[in-house]
Amino acid sequence: MSQIGLKWEIQRLQGTLPNKITNPCTFYEDNLYLIVDNYKLNDLYSLSLIDFKWRRLYNGIPFKARYNSQFVMNQGKLYCYGGSIDIEGTILLDEFLEIDVVQLKFRQIKSAPTGRVEHSMCMYRGQVLIIGGRTQKKIFNDCKTYTIGSDKWNQIEFEPTHRFGHQCTVYEDTIIITGGSDGQIILDDVWLLVDLRTWIRLEIKNPLQIFRHQAVLAMKEYLIIFGGCTLDGKRCNDNFYALNIVTLKWIELPKVSRHPYPRVQHTMLCLLNQSREDILVIGGLNYQDLSILNFSQMANLVDLQPQSSLMSYRSHTVEREEFLQDIPFEVQNIEEGTSFLELGKYYEWKIETNQEIKFTPRTGHSVVQCQENLYLFCGSDDTTIVNDMHSYNLFKKQWEQITSKGIPPSPRSGCKGVAHQHDIYYFGGYTNRRGEYFNDLYVFDTKLRQWNQIRTTREIQPRVDMSLVINNEKLYVFGGADGSNRFNDLHCFDIQNNQWIKLQTHGQVPSPRFGHTAEVYKNQMYLFGGWDGFKTLDELYTYSFASNYWYLEKVRNKPPSRYRHSSTIIGYSIYIFGGVDAAMTRFNDLYEYNCELKEWKFIETAGNTPSARTFHQLCSYETTIYLIGGNDGTKKNNDMYSIQVFDHRFSDLSSISQLEIQSTIIPKENGLISILKNQVNELEQRLKEEQEFNLCQICQSKDINSVFLECGHRFCCYECSNKLELCKICLKKPNRIIKIYVV
Repeated sequence: MSQIGLKWEIQRLQGTLPNKITNPCTFYEDNLYLIVDNYKLNDLYSLSLIDFKWRRLYNGIPFKARYNSQFVMNQGKLYCYGGSIDIEGTILLDEFLEIDVVQLKFRQIKSAPTGRVEHSMCMYRGQVLIIGGRTQKKIFNDCKTYTIGSDKWNQIEFEPTHRFGHQCTVYEDTIIITGGSDGQIILDDVWLLVDLRTWIRLEIKNPLQIFRHQAVLAMKEYLIIFGGCTLDGKRCNDNFYALNIVTLKWIELPKVSRHPYPRVQHTMLCLLNQSREDILVIGGLNYQDLSILNFSQMANLVDLQPQSSLMSYRSHTVEREEFLQDIPFEVQNIEEGTSFLELGKYYEWKIETNQEIKFTPRTGHSVVQCQENLYLFCGSDDTTIVNDMHSYNLFKKQWEQITSKGIPPSPRSGCKGVAHQHDIYYFGGYTNRRGEYFNDLYVFDTKLRQWNQIRTTREIQPRVDMSLVINNEKLYVFGGADGSNRFNDLHCFDIQNNQWIKLQTHGQVPSPRFGHTAEVYKNQMYLFGGWDGFKTLDELYTYSFASNYWYLEKVRNKPPSRYRHSSTIIGYSIYIFGGVDAAMTRFNDLYEYNCELKEWKFIETAGNTPSARTFHQLCSYETTIYLIGGNDGTKKNNDMYSIQVFDHRFSDLSSISQLEIQSTIIPKENGLISILKNQVNELEQRLKEEQEFNLCQICQSKDINSVFLECGHRFCCYECSNKLELCKICLKKPNRIIKIYVV
């Protein structure tokens, strides 16, 4: 079989490219239409298939931004349903939207079905069909229809099993449903819905144990499937398969030059182009490309010839029975154990060159992602301490020096910032080691570009190199130093009442430190590394906002100890880069901590790896990490790097595997019940660890039965305490040690 001259064309795209293409693209009059899949942005884009230029048609559609919605097109009107306003899929939308892409008019259609994600949608004779899908508690097996123009919903009896991540494709008067998952296994069945009245299950099996694939009809009667992943997300399909829907035979199409990388959340279309049919693969998770294959030429290579109408066997029971057999086929599986990540280009450092950088090389600056911009503030350059602010537009890839209103914070280095809605809060910092340390709190309104200092009822001791995070509209400051002291206190600032509170925490409280990092995931703060005044640290602690407890995590494959590194979080993975150890060895390594699996992993990267450095900044947007500035030991920098990482939430179904398959709606819990449940669940999970906490941290054999005064710390048995000169937690010499008895 000759494949000379046949190859995928990688089309170069121009114009204003969307930052991601993970929502389905729809086709109308030589244009593809896309709404950005993002809970913060809600922009409408079009891609001309004539000049292949992206255009932003509308900035901020007047509806809630969303993830994982589905779209269909009918005569210039885009219909959108479902999705969630958070990437985890906990807050679902039941909105059904109509968007006129020509006149740019928008309306919401009332009485939509129950909100969901990973459903399928298609157009059938003036009706929009919604099939299956899931929530975090439920998997659907329904089929809803909406008749355009009547604003009426109907339900069709549904025979296939509950499913999500499947595909539906229209052929003449038949809808073909392929694959999906029921939360326990991959479904390899194929169903037909004839004239919206009759269900037929084809007794053939899909050769691919995948779901979240794409399917499209080509050459009139070939169903083409590409992409998708296994239930654990570890293996992705990079082959194209064709199902002849008349003979019910699967054919594996040959790979040709420039074959697209395996992927999920992509779009696949078949378009007539004069005398040929083209297959288009667009975007996907971590991809923004467009690949085109002349499928007519491919069909000639593998001798794909139209057979006869599907009606020939669908209408005659005897003939149909001949086809409804398990057709033997040979499938070349992707090598078992191959990682999805290994099949694509991930974790490759790139230098951001189209920047027009306007800020000086510096260290100790703050970089915060807020909406579609990165905001860089303050720091120490080669000549002085500064308090200028710059923004980087993630779409335009341009820097801008901000001229702000109000009185900004004084020049400083080592302050911390965190975003809340369109505001950024900044705390602390210093001028130099022998100079002034700060404990002031400012807020910068990114919309008004205005500074305001927040006057608080209580104050924290001034400090630098602390950590600052936000959780449920409360700021949390931990640790830091003031030149003479190192801290391990935790302070909470309530944004609603402008009040600082020093929290009296329990459990295994981290020792005093600075230069550590902290991130928040699922109502817990993860704290790593730092400097305690004597050595760099490699410990990972978690603090529970629900129970006010600290836990020392027992993890393997820890990164080398370090401080003044930087971190960011994507999904449930925390990434750290760089830093320096006690021997003044700087790092340029990238580590990932999986908060669900509770394990560290060293990431092998490629490309233009940044130099080893410290006092730099990491931040992230979607699945891209950005690195800005820092000191590499020879100079301060104002360079900027980016690296694309994989968000495991899109492939991990561990939270789905235990779903109860039911048709009842789960009532939404009020805030108090939710908080109490979180506390109970967490305390149950930690019970075993709590019991271990009472063991002496030195000998690990006897119970803790001593208290160090005046600090009040408890961490060892009385016998071990007599061998210590300093408290292990605060590193202060105790006035006395008291033996206690547990009754």
